[in-house]
Amino acid sequence: MQNSFFDSALDQDSIKQQILALENGTVGFYSVGLYPGSLAYNCAMQTDGQSLLVAPRPGRSLMGAFSDDAIQGMDPEHVEKMQRMAVHDKDGEPVPNTLAYLLETCELVVLSANSNHIEQDLQDACDLRKALNREQVVLACLAGSFSHDFIKNESYVLCEKQPNLGFFSGFHRHGALRNPMDSFTANFCHPNALTALLGARLLDKISPNIQVSPGIHNVEAQYIKAAKNMSSIFAGFGYAYHRENTGTLPTLLTLLLDQCMDQAATVSMFRRDRQRLYNRQPIALTELGYGVQRIEAALSRGGDMEKVRDHTFAQLTAMVADVRGSMMMPVSGRPTRNFQAGQVLAEGMRHHQRAPKGMEELEPGAKQRGYGKGDWRGSKPCATGPKLCGNTKFKCMMHPW
Repeated sequence: MQNSFFDSALDQDSIKQQILALENGTVGFYSVGLYPGSLAYNCAMQTDGQSLLVAPRPGRSLMGAFSDDAIQGMDPEHVEKMQRMAVHDKDGEPVPNTLAYLLETCELVVLSANSNHIEQDLQDACDLRKALNREQVVLACLAGSFSHDFIKNESYVLCEKQPNLGFFSGFHRHGALRNPMDSFTANFCHPNALTALLGARLLDKISPNIQVSPGIHNVEAQYIKAAKNMSSIFAGFGYAYHRENTGTLPTLLTLLLDQCMDQAATVSMFRRDRQRLYNRQPIALTELGYGVQRIEAALSRGGDMEKVRDHTFAQLTAMVADVRGSMMMPVSGRPTRNFQAGQVLAEGMRHHQRAPKGMEELEPGAKQRGYGKGDWRGSKPCATGPKLCGNTKFKCMMHPW
């Protein structure tokens, strides 16, 4: 999949014109759930809303992912501005935005559906982009969860199948994006350094409270995001279950952080585009904020040094901050939803003096916190059963025991 702001004719004048055009470019979010909806609210709260367009999935409402309590706590003027982001004028009438409209209007379109829809959305976006002759619109995804190929019985993240796909990831505590005093860090990752730099600049304009940094490690970032979601659950469990023995927490959090980083470091060594990632960049990685071009680990095997891990991605400060922040109790506000899922799990085990028999036993505690099991990443119902569950790299939330 070709996925760049520039066509194949990379002459100086065309690059200059495209970069100048991108300065006034627009970002689009398609399939608006809780996280992209919260980003849109933050944009409406902090700016005039001109830099962002949104398009809910057909049959879904713009505010459908928010609870009634959350909507009541929002400023009506900001909500009205969000609603203007979701429509455009056609023959004097407001018309809901569609994926096609985003591709016609925006320079960067983030497909923000979860793993149930993201692959079909990507295929539709590629087909529409070609039909509309808008091949220079860059596509990115927001989902960090694993997908599964049931024919091959293999789990993967989408950027593995589509290594030129961008990936946008930011730290999202429960409800914090709707707090006007909070600020956030995020990464926009694309294997081409120039595209990553320009894409991060576009996303950085969404709100002055959201600082977006570029990176080239989209595959590693997706793995970190998926592992982080599970680690956040275990961290929440540790905080609640071992609250009388807080000395356990530093060890637990260190192990969880190492797990996220070590898995992504191993994955990095097996990238199909690894040589191109480092050796064919239009600008040096140090221009993106990386301290050095590459950090590798090696083991001595039979007297020979063998490269086994690549930790270059660990210099993505916003990504590491995301992992750390997702595994910690904030000073104010609420932790991530996955962290709260771990707290619910610990409280249930303390109460029943055993592990839960299924998700049904966790639902009452989740409802008390204002959300259902569908709000936990990785907790969607699994139709295959525990022995054939597609979540082979991490245990499925439906079958954790």
